[in-house]
Amino acid sequence: MYTSSFSALVLISLIGSSTAFNINFINKCTYTVWPAIGDAPNGQPNESIRFGDRLNPGQSVSHGIDDHAVGVRGWGRTGCDSNGANCKTGACNGGLVCTDAGITSHALLSEYGYGSNNRIYWDLSFVGGTVNIPAELQGPDGQSVTCKNTNCPTNQAFHTSGDYGAIRNSALGGTYNHIFCP
Repeated sequence: MYTSSFSALVLISLIGSSTAFNINFINKCTYTVWPAIGDAPNGQPNESIRFGDRLNPGQSVSHGIDDHAVGVRGWGRTGCDSNGANCKTGACNGGLVCTDAGITSHALLSEYGYGSNNRIYWDLSFVGGTVNIPAELQGPDGQSVTCKNTNCPTNQAFHTSGDYGAIRNSALGGTYNHIFCP
């Protein structure tokens, strides 16, 4: 009896200590946006983290992710068919819920990953792509970065792989607002 009670307490303790962060997509555009989340640590898609949805103007949706995940990215797609596939911008493989973690999207991405000192490192990036939808990314602690078609300096978003001024970091367990058309 003692062993099973102790095991249950350990399990409850472990479950209670796990934390997650949320990505909250907010559509302030005048058009429909299909947000997506994928995970590609070291550039390899990991299908354990996948999410897709459709947001009409004024709508929002959130998705929770384990704080210790790395290689997480979120982005918006435009001009998709009714199934969330065949998008004009931000397209991916898999339709509404992408199977390639956005590697083929060539879009402006929000990126997240567990890093040193128990922090989540985050940024906007369009390395090898374009700013398909202007975006602002707000961290849980008041920090933010913004990238618009005509105003997107390298301290706000990665243009090349060496734009480290775009990186921010925040404590574990917060909510990040990815705002389309800020």
